[in-house]
Amino acid sequence: MNETSNLTRQQLDTLATELDAIYDDVPSTCCANSGECCSLTAAEMDEGWATMFPLYKAEYARIADHVRRTFDAERSAGLLSVTDERPQRCPFLGENNGCTIYPVRPLICRTYAVMNPATLAEAVERHRDELPQQWLQQFVQRESSMVCPRVMVTQPEKLLRHAYNVITGSYERAMERLSSDLELVTKERRKLIQPLIAGRSWPLRWTWGGYNALCLTPVEWVREQLRKYWRRSQLNDLD
Repeated sequence: MNETSNLTRQQLDTLATELDAIYDDVPSTCCANSGECCSLTAAEMDEGWATMFPLYKAEYARIADHVRRTFDAERSAGLLSVTDERPQRCPFLGENNGCTIYPVRPLICRTYAVMNPATLAEAVERHRDELPQQWLQQFVQRESSMVCPRVMVTQPEKLLRHAYNVITGSYERAMERLSSDLELVTKERRKLIQPLIAGRSWPLRWTWGGYNALCLTPVEWVREQLRKYWRRSQLNDLD
């Protein structure tokens, strides 16, 4: 069953347009396609690293629609049945380490490694006297963890705006606005699930596997497994 069928084609198309407007502020990049940022070693798995960081609910809806419309039935079914929060290899990584959903990839993938030590320092200096020091510190801490020497920015003219958006949380606010009122499933499935997640509202950010578990698993799995799955969750934004 397509549990996102309550979203009409017009709603999905509008959502895609609004997401692209947000993404347009992110500088484009190119990389060596090593696949290292999309797969983990056994040691990295043991240390709790992730290949699939949380994406926004609006992004999940768009990517799920893209998967259904783009891939053949077998590939689509496989991707939509993934429930692992931390797969060792991103299921969207192609055989040649290319992203198979590149046009609709989420914000976290688009912003990965956009900044480097030099552009981080430049952004901090530019905003030192106009933005809170705590924001700048958080910005440096977050972006420093995603620096990659194999990534090159191809739209450097967008860097200043991008840095400001990251520091001030502009991307997050826009994504939360798009995601907050989005209903991914039918009323019947929501009614089934709500008691199993302790009456909590659905997360605005979770992994691909997490949203698949909420939206697309069989009813029997929901009844028997979802409560335990939810309690073990490491990457939804309610923990």
